[in-house]
Amino acid sequence: MKRIICLFMCLFIVFNVGCTKKEEQQLENTKQVSSKIEKIDETIGLIALGDNLLHMPVINDGKKEDGSYDYSHIFKNLQPMIKDADVAIIGQETVFGGQDLGYSGYPLFNSPSDMGKTLVNEGFDIVLHASNHVLDKGKKGLLNTINFWKDYPSVTVLGVNETEEEYNDVEIIEVKGARIAVLNYTYSTNGIPIPSDMPYMVNMIDRQKIEKDVIFANENADFTIAFMHWGTEYSTKPDSMQKELSSLMCSWGVDLIIGSHPHVIEPVEWIESENGNKMLVYYSLGNFVSRQLEAINLLGGIAKINLHYDGEKVTIKDDAFMPIVTHYDSNYSSFGVYPLKEYSDDLAKDHGVRFHNGNVSVKRYRDMVDKVFDGYSANIDY
Repeated sequence: MKRIICLFMCLFIVFNVGCTKKEEQQLENTKQVSSKIEKIDETIGLIALGDNLLHMPVINDGKKEDGSYDYSHIFKNLQPMIKDADVAIIGQETVFGGQDLGYSGYPLFNSPSDMGKTLVNEGFDIVLHASNHVLDKGKKGLLNTINFWKDYPSVTVLGVNETEEEYNDVEIIEVKGARIAVLNYTYSTNGIPIPSDMPYMVNMIDRQKIEKDVIFANENADFTIAFMHWGTEYSTKPDSMQKELSSLMCSWGVDLIIGSHPHVIEPVEWIESENGNKMLVYYSLGNFVSRQLEAINLLGGIAKINLHYDGEKVTIKDDAFMPIVTHYDSNYSSFGVYPLKEYSDDLAKDHGVRFHNGNVSVKRYRDMVDKVFDGYSANIDY
């Protein structure tokens, strides 16, 4: 009997020691996993540029002797900032409809696809095509644009769709382990109807669709950005539609809105919905490049945002608005875009816009920025 008791006690001790070791190993594994999660401390640098608006002088400025086009000179003053960004975004206002449809500027734009090649070479990761000029060359022009981008699968193209499946899909990119949903919509196509046999070609500002897309994004991504082509042309303040829609999108769970279309800059602000969601809004970055004839239309902005990823969620670490100036000479050539903080009065005195809208200077542009942001708390990178 004593032997049986001793044997039982030995088995009990061995079993418990085994369990203890197993539990200790499980605890150690849990600590290691937890340690790995705690060690994730990624910063994701994001920059976004406004509308790439190619009037004929801009198109012609890139023409080379062999008949091809190159626009790298327009971007050179913004490098290596673009290439160094983890995510670089630009709004491509005009389509790449093909030379057969004729290159053209306002009012029905069609740009050389060599601009698209330049965007790839300059390091852009996301190109926004939802704009009011997206159907300027009709269905064929848009399909040619979509087909052009098929040769560059590394670039995420938003706002336009070849299939209904693409229309219903929400694009999610992965950066340093973080999943970021990116959405793009336009308020209009300038009265040009979307092809009846392809009603899904363009992402329009449709509240039901946006809400549906945002719900999917919230369930499948760590952070949601909406790029909105909206607002009132030439207004430096957000209109009632922008304000109302921003409030709704904040309540739905969008984390960041970056807007364009008005051809001028608009302010930046944080907003908070009644359910506690907070969202940063860049109402309008204005034009990236254009040959417009008012000084204020040649003042644009770049959104500079650092996101933080801790392994579980993405938050905005810091943000800034960098004013930029589109420069051209009296012959509407030699286009270049400069950060305002690097622009000079020596350049300004030769700006071609002075023949239409008076002399420009660094101070005049700084005063414009200050006026737009008056009453708003924002980090302006002068």
